[in-house]
Amino acid sequence: MDSSTAPAQGGFRHAVGSLASDSGRVELRAGQHAWALDEPKALGGNGAAPDPITAFLGSLCGCLLMSLEITARARQVPLAGASASARSNTKGFVKTIDVDLTVHSPASEETVRTVVTRAEKGCYVRGLLKDSIAYSLNVTVLPV
Repeated sequence: MDSSTAPAQGGFRHAVGSLASDSGRVELRAGQHAWALDEPKALGGNGAAPDPITAFLGSLCGCLLMSLEITARARQVPLAGASASARSNTKGFVKTIDVDLTVHSPASEETVRTVVTRAEKGCYVRGLLKDSIAYSLNVTVLPV
């Protein structure tokens, strides 16, 4: 197969998708990485993979946590761990996204909250949200 007929493989910031079944399951690829999206059985899918909105919420959590780690390291603020949870409304277009971020650190709460604010600004996935989506970030700082 020459390069003009070879299926696209994607790569860094380049995802390629194709329908995998008549139930709406989609196979995705970005270079060496592969994953799938599906709808829940109640919506006509097989429920074999996250739906697109849940996958996006996972990307938002991942991006925020990565940005937090990078920002804390750059500002020499120690982290002992962090976790995030993101949820949206369940029907129709996304109108609300609520993120709960828990950060474990020996640094002061004020210092950690400053790092979180800067990390949120550095989260590229957060930057994709439209102004029409009500977004909230609830931060809990736990000392270690």
